[in-house]
Amino acid sequence: MHDRPLLRDLGEFGLHRRIREILGAHSPDVWLGLGDDAAVVRTRSGALVITTDAMVEGIHFKPEWTSAPDLAYKALASTLSDLAAKCAVPAYGVITLGLPPDTPVRWTDEFYHTLAELQQEWGMEVIGGDTVRSPLILVSITAFGYQESAQPLSIGGAQAGDRILVTGTLGDAAAGLRILLGGAAPETWTPAQAALVRRFRRPTPRLREALDILRTAVPHSMTDISDGLARDLVKLCEASGTGARIVAAHLPCGDDLRSACESYLSLAWQGGEDYELLLTLSPAAAETLLKSWDPARCALTDVGVITPAPEGIRVEGGPGEWEEGFDHFRV
Repeated sequence: MHDRPLLRDLGEFGLHRRIREILGAHSPDVWLGLGDDAAVVRTRSGALVITTDAMVEGIHFKPEWTSAPDLAYKALASTLSDLAAKCAVPAYGVITLGLPPDTPVRWTDEFYHTLAELQQEWGMEVIGGDTVRSPLILVSITAFGYQESAQPLSIGGAQAGDRILVTGTLGDAAAGLRILLGGAAPETWTPAQAALVRRFRRPTPRLREALDILRTAVPHSMTDISDGLARDLVKLCEASGTGARIVAAHLPCGDDLRSACESYLSLAWQGGEDYELLLTLSPAAAETLLKSWDPARCALTDVGVITPAPEGIRVEGGPGEWEEGFDHFRV
């Protein structure tokens, strides 16, 4: 046995026992959980919202600048962001984790300790999953939550005339990724650059904000911004059969982004992985929501209007031709 044990030393059953110890005992509604063939939970009445998300080494992250806690945090945040877009309250999750056999056991400990902490913060209890041998690290999380709205909130419900709102600030994560890819040593980063890297590594799923929105108004459509506003707005408009007009000057850019990147508007338009909410509402509902919104939690900004489909998607005041956001299958 090595001084620092590896997964090959621990074995699959040993790893499973260790994970159960880290995550702790299940809540009373979980009849069968970690360690069984499948999980069994007692559910309340209402609609169950289900989503899944995956992160693959070399595609979504690089191990040299992604710690186990950062990967656990971001993988869970990206999954729960989809629940937030449906105004759902997280309940349970199952995780598939693929790892090389020479992975240090300490890495898996740190990964699951982070998940155990986030169970309390975000309310999703890990009740099962799978661990597999893999030539690289991959994480896939399937999350289940309970819908809080009377009807499902669709990405395809936008109507011409709706105002387009976004939470938080945009472009920070893309700027953080650019800094990491640039290869500069962390000790040389400015405070603004360090903050942008933190935003890339540890985004915030807008779970509470989604419920705050729902208490005041029911959006016609809503989604999260994972692939960039440029691309996610296209998805929303295509699903709704509409166009959109965005005012570039209204895109919410934080002070860190403005000070660190000259191209901050372009990053706010096409940069992905901010995991903010994108929603559309009638002008009256948007005005009511904006007046009642507490900016202490995060910003909420009107960035444009939904238009009839023939008008397409336009950005007023943008610097030339603006590209679309991230596409998983384009190189």
